[in-house]
Amino acid sequence: MNIRPETPADYARIADLQVHAFGGQIGEALLITLLRQRPDFDPELSLVVEVDHRIIGHILLSPYTISLLGQPVKAVNLAPIGIETPYQRQGIGEALVLEGHRIAQSKDYVLSFLVGYETFYTRFGYKPDAYGSSSVTLTREQVRPSGLTLEARPPTEADCPSLFGLSMGEEYNVDFALRQGESLVDWISLNPNVQCRAYVRDGIAVGYTRVNKDEPDKVRMFLAKDAETARTMVSMLLGDLPSLTLSLHPYSKSAAAFEIKPQVIPWKSALACGLAPGPFEDYYAQVEAGTRPPGRVIWPVAYDFVT
Repeated sequence: MNIRPETPADYARIADLQVHAFGGQIGEALLITLLRQRPDFDPELSLVVEVDHRIIGHILLSPYTISLLGQPVKAVNLAPIGIETPYQRQGIGEALVLEGHRIAQSKDYVLSFLVGYETFYTRFGYKPDAYGSSSVTLTREQVRPSGLTLEARPPTEADCPSLFGLSMGEEYNVDFALRQGESLVDWISLNPNVQCRAYVRDGIAVGYTRVNKDEPDKVRMFLAKDAETARTMVSMLLGDLPSLTLSLHPYSKSAAAFEIKPQVIPWKSALACGLAPGPFEDYYAQVEAGTRPPGRVIWPVAYDFVT
């Protein structure tokens, strides 16, 4: 058994392996292809395992900067991992995880996080309920009217600095919030069912939403400059809908714009593991003690094919 970083010559085999590992679904293979386009992508953290010179497994750890206790933290997201069926339950997945951890530690990453099976990952030190989902559902009667006028349109390259600034202001205090990128590809989705919109006032982007057309009443990402902008955006999005659910967290800046507070639901499958000393241990202790709500992740646009 040989574990090594991927090379471009491996791409086709990795895609084929991941499609089979996920029951014939193409989403994970597409996700890997899109994640390779990120400026932070590191091929040394995309590992294959060979048996008799044939790739039979693959694991990807994608670098991110996340927020924890108001601090920026170097982290990796472990996803996906796939092993060819005849080689499963033979310790190959364990070897890939351990080697991925070792390389990430050597590159000064202090945390790994994922969504997966608690029974498998806890043996490596992963903690369950490390984060979860968070949202608030609003009706038109619960949103105070605003006289603000906004233009909603697809984001442009010129909007990116403003959108990045909005994301930092909206999400910086939310634990496990991923720092968004500053390129247009970070703000538009290749999934035709997912609509991304910038909300513009006087030529400046002051808001942003990401919504799946199949679920128009659920906003996957919501950013607003201030409370008045947030309420105007919600009024625009509501239209004829009876209610609207926003992916806000109690620590999101826009949560203060509404009288109803977001609710957080932790997930057993939301797992995280400290790779080096950092704020995760303190954060997790506060979450376990009930003095701090669990954080939540808004997955980037690349994940629109798998979530």
